[in-house]
Amino acid sequence: MDEKDYLDKLRHTSAHLLAAAILELYPDAKPTIGPSIENGFYYDFDNLKVSENDFPKIEEKMHEIVKSWESVEKTDESLDQIKERFKDNKYKLELISEFESEGKEITTYKSGEFVDLCRGGHVDSPKEELKYFKLLSVAGAYWRGDEKNPMLTRIYGTAFKTQEELDSHIEELNKARENDHRILGQKLDLFTFSELVGKGLVMYTPKGTIIKNELKKAVLDACKEFGAQEVDIPHMAKRELYEISGHAEKFSDELFIVKSHYDEELVLKPVNCPHHTQIYASRPRSYRELPISYIESTQQHRDEKPGSIGGLNRTRSFEIDDGHTFCTVDQIETEAANLVRAIEKFYTGLGMWGKHWVSLSFRDKSTPEKYIGENEDWEKAEALLLKINDELNLNGKVMEGEAALYGPKIDIMFKDATGSDRQLGTVQIDFAMPKRFKLTYTDQDGSEKTPVMIHRAILGSYGRFIANLLETTGGAFPVWLSPVQVKVLPITDRVHDYAESIKNELKNSSIRVEVDTRSETLQAKIRDAQMEKIPYMIIVGDSEMSDNKITVRKRSGEEEKMIDLHAFKEKITEINENKLNVL
Repeated sequence: MDEKDYLDKLRHTSAHLLAAAILELYPDAKPTIGPSIENGFYYDFDNLKVSENDFPKIEEKMHEIVKSWESVEKTDESLDQIKERFKDNKYKLELISEFESEGKEITTYKSGEFVDLCRGGHVDSPKEELKYFKLLSVAGAYWRGDEKNPMLTRIYGTAFKTQEELDSHIEELNKARENDHRILGQKLDLFTFSELVGKGLVMYTPKGTIIKNELKKAVLDACKEFGAQEVDIPHMAKRELYEISGHAEKFSDELFIVKSHYDEELVLKPVNCPHHTQIYASRPRSYRELPISYIESTQQHRDEKPGSIGGLNRTRSFEIDDGHTFCTVDQIETEAANLVRAIEKFYTGLGMWGKHWVSLSFRDKSTPEKYIGENEDWEKAEALLLKINDELNLNGKVMEGEAALYGPKIDIMFKDATGSDRQLGTVQIDFAMPKRFKLTYTDQDGSEKTPVMIHRAILGSYGRFIANLLETTGGAFPVWLSPVQVKVLPITDRVHDYAESIKNELKNSSIRVEVDTRSETLQAKIRDAQMEKIPYMIIVGDSEMSDNKITVRKRSGEEEKMIDLHAFKEKITEINENKLNVL
């Protein structure tokens, strides 16, 4: 058994233990489901009101109960006995009825005096193995994720094999809470929300907009090197566009419908690729024109459930970096490889390349109904991605069931602040959509052929990307991305004019700079600039002014005294122009 499988079993057993403790402390609670999840577990309960203040008491009861749990054994109960056992729990009965109609085996497992509806997957000796666990948080959760169902109380927890591993994870979680992007975004004045504007609709401040714009420039720089062209599309389209593409069915519950005064019904776009097919289809195409690559950053809109909206990670309107290449089959390998290189260039400028892993996200052949397109095309696309993986030494791992609706993909995966995997960059091969839209080009022999469509995103959603960047850096962005790159700190009023002249010279070189002329001590100004995560502070006093020099303090605390402003300016200019990940 590998490490992941063992931890899944340990955490699933922990969920059972939590439910047992809750029933002893709160006998009227109704347990529903309790799976293991990445980095932990949870259990949902009805008729239970607890807070994190109750966790010590619950954990104490868990430690007490587990001492009597020699094993977790499958019971010999019949279906009628199982139904009788859970006759007062409508949630368990609903699951039993569903499993019965699907012909699934229905089983219960017993630990000590606790019996739960379960399909298995536990550690052999809970008494010996289940010692290092901790409850983490309480949240509300709709039964089976449907807001039409009752709201339940969800208790999250985690468990590890050793106390050291548990302590390390808790420390990471505490750091992640301190770096919560919603808190940092407010502290650094990057974005805001308004109830008057609407839930899940983010507004970026001037500083937040600088970050977005700099990211856009970096994406464009990375893509234009490989022949990409910018396009611009509207925010609405006829529903028919998405019916042809297959997205109307996929996003049926998330479409925003817009009705005009003239009985026309339009949809706020949930994706961009169908629009791009229509730019391609706007005139006849020849093989000589291919490949054609379109890129843009534009808003998408999805009617997310109110309960799932939160921060920048889940919003109802979000800007996305998107691109689509139309090419021949023979060009797929070169074009897809170039897109991977563009992704590498972008993440190198953020110091993130090399801290990733690659998922070769393929279909699950056992569930063909989840995908569109022909089997032969899928086989060809997956073989090409395997070839690209080998040629570029990506060391990709095949992940079955992770493909897009229309084709397999190369996903560039990074860890977020909690250690969870996040897919950021992606390259996706799509034979299906061009066929659905009847896209063609005239080949060398005069015949009409269908192009292949390669979808790509360098960073994906700007909001999610900024949230991830905030939480992993704590707001200490690379110099080229920082909203304020330099803050000038005059020591006395006598050097204010000199400080202003420094600001103007840097500003004329497109360096983002501010001057702190407050009547505060130098230490207070340094402290505040550190809190704002300013990469460089220029300290000027009488000696600097008299010698026409500057003292530079980095946010790391390192200082360089009495240096030439021109040399400093050239250094920042080079960083900005080349997106260097240096400080």
